[in-house]
Amino acid sequence: MTAETSHDRRPPLGAGAMALAPSDLGTTRSALARSAASFDNPDHVAIVIHNSHWRLGLADGERRYDEMEKRLAEFPRINLPPAITLEREANGARHPKPSAYASRFAGPYEHRLVTGGVGHNLPREAPAAFANAVIDLQGPVR
Repeated sequence: MTAETSHDRRPPLGAGAMALAPSDLGTTRSALARSAASFDNPDHVAIVIHNSHWRLGLADGERRYDEMEKRLAEFPRINLPPAITLEREANGARHPKPSAYASRFAGPYEHRLVTGGVGHNLPREAPAAFANAVIDLQGPVR
């Protein structure tokens, strides 16, 4: 199936992706229905397929970002103190362990693991943990 032939198959493709996701991610048919409007784009399937290929290193990205991608690939220090990273317990994506990048933060840094089956959409699935991290970055209320 190509992106061109799959335009009319977007709702079933979205439902299929939902079926493949772990059941504890909080994804429901009603959530899929609410987000279905975002699939109403003739380029949707081509964009999703290209993004997957790009993340796997099987496709080129946009050339205008090549210099930025090159700089980011060098893992520069992050000079935005303080910083909190949030990791989802049910994150199915491959990613480095927090200890691999903790030293990249120049200032105060904290890593938090959000448990309870939280997956892809942390602000939606664990709004309190997300909001607490944002509030904690602001420092004490004066």
